[in-house]
Amino acid sequence: GSIVFHGLTDCRGLDLDTLVHLDVGEVLVYPLQGLKPAPGQGLNKCATVTMYQCWPPNGRGNLEDPASRERYRNKIRAMTEDKRARFIDYDC
Repeated sequence: GSIVFHGLTDCRGLDLDTLVHLDVGEVLVYPLQGLKPAPGQGLNKCATVTMYQCWPPNGRGNLEDPASRERYRNKIRAMTEDKRARFIDYDC
């Protein structure tokens, strides 16, 4: 996956291995309590997150028909919006 931070982002001196966690189905920025700076500072800012290999727990084969793909897209949309993020797309 990838994270593209909007605007100028000065990453000098930041320990990105500690501050950013990308895994299949999960993105965490500032995962440790007490490290997150004020909004707009460091990496605590708007970003576009792209994730790959995000399939239903019961496997990608369950997305073969259009109705299943739409149900899963809606589930991903709801999970995204529950985190107060804006859903852009899910291409299954």
